[in-house]
Amino acid sequence: MNTIKQYLWLMKILGAALLVGLALFLRFGDGEGIVIPFIGAIIILAAIIRLVPFVKTQKDDAVKTINIIEMVVDVGIGLALILITLLTTNGLGNWFGYLIGAFLILRGAVHFYGTSEHKEESDLLLYFFHLLAIIVGTYVVMTGDFSPAVLINIILVLSILAGGFLSFDGYKGYKNYRYQKTLQMPDYDHAKDAPVEKRVPVHKEEEEEQDQDHIVA
Repeated sequence: MNTIKQYLWLMKILGAALLVGLALFLRFGDGEGIVIPFIGAIIILAAIIRLVPFVKTQKDDAVKTINIIEMVVDVGIGLALILITLLTTNGLGNWFGYLIGAFLILRGAVHFYGTSEHKEESDLLLYFFHLLAIIVGTYVVMTGDFSPAVLINIILVLSILAGGFLSFDGYKGYKNYRYQKTLQMPDYDHAKDAPVEKRVPVHKEEEEEQDQDHIVA
């Protein structure tokens, strides 16, 4: 386990490369045929992962029931995104924006219902995220102007930001890994890199006393 931990920096760098590489492929390759099933799969997995922990921890029956209904609808939206894209020649068309908008509005509305009933905890980040979900979802449904190309550009920006963070974290991990390996070298001077606060200062008077003690001895 310790061996895996010391190579986490490598996994972070690989993850950053995959994120940015896949986002660039979506943007400059045949991304529109891939991104819709990909988003559908994410929506389905998010609903399935939330289901059991939420049911076990939420004690209010009304909030629990509404969230379960939302998760079932989410699975339906995800399946529609996947199956219609893969099994039809015309694809979703404007329905892509309508389905994404409905998903965002539903998620935001259900979240605020739970918090308004004081049955769910929230914080500033969750508040603004779900508020933005309702605003964006409403705009998308009203205008229908949301295409896979727009989503790909959003994914590209988020991937670059996430990749930059993972790369920087991986750099720090590699730097620490190299430092630990250097400490294990047999000819390494450990006193050289000792923190300043751990070095005990020796005053001139103490040096003279030590010299006198050596002379007497």
